[in-house]
Amino acid sequence: MNSLRSISRKIDAMLVMIIAGLVLSLALAWNYYQSRRMTYVEKETLAASLLAHGLPSEAASVINEMIQRQPVSNNSLKLRRVLSEVYMNELNDFEKALSELVFIKNFAPDSEIASGSEEAIRYCLNRLGRVYDVERRRLLEAGENPVENTVNAASVVRFGNRHAISIDQVRQKLAQMQGREINKELIEAVVNGMTQELLLARAAERENIKRDSDFIEQVRRYEKNLAINNYLQKKVLTDGSLTEEKQRELMTAEIGRLARLEEMHIDSDLIAKELLGQTAT
Repeated sequence: MNSLRSISRKIDAMLVMIIAGLVLSLALAWNYYQSRRMTYVEKETLAASLLAHGLPSEAASVINEMIQRQPVSNNSLKLRRVLSEVYMNELNDFEKALSELVFIKNFAPDSEIASGSEEAIRYCLNRLGRVYDVERRRLLEAGENPVENTVNAASVVRFGNRHAISIDQVRQKLAQMQGREINKELIEAVVNGMTQELLLARAAERENIKRDSDFIEQVRRYEKNLAINNYLQKKVLTDGSLTEEKQRELMTAEIGRLARLEEMHIDSDLIAKELLGQTAT
């Protein structure tokens, strides 16, 4: 009985040693693997070799791994361009090629890497049977859902799946044309005019024209003049039958009243000194 227990203990000890040896071997193997990861140059060489041996899918996998393991840089963008060429010309995977080209276009639109990308993007879109939907981009940038369908029974004009001009808007436009006979030709002209105006307005919006300094200054001047005209019409030139001479007389009187109200003073000496370089007389 004692001998059996002794044998059992020896077997248990041997099993423990075997398991410990296996664990140690695995640890050493993992440590070696970690220390022997392929360098960037080795991966680049491997990708080139895979392409040379007619294995574009495997090469694309290696290139993609290289891209994912580094931040966006000039080098990673070059790799993306190569990857797009592999997808497009070797694998006929135009969707993945398009994805890489769009990435390059957005991150480096004016770089040499992006040269020719527009043509390649159009080629991929054509092969996929798709078109560039600028409306989706505009909506997404505005925080709206670009795939939501807003077209309804009252939509006279739509852009993609988005409502643009309603039948009520066309009616309002026609109502402003008093004295005109409403016929098919007039309606078509009105709709075309509204569509052209909307297309141009949206194009200006995409180009951020409203943020342009010259545009802002023009708007300010226009608003200022518009405010002045509205003030004069409501407060001074209330009688529409006034002659030009009477209008000037009323405007002069109003300006004089406002000057007294504001206690206005014009410093002629300062003007002469700073702008004319002389002493006022």
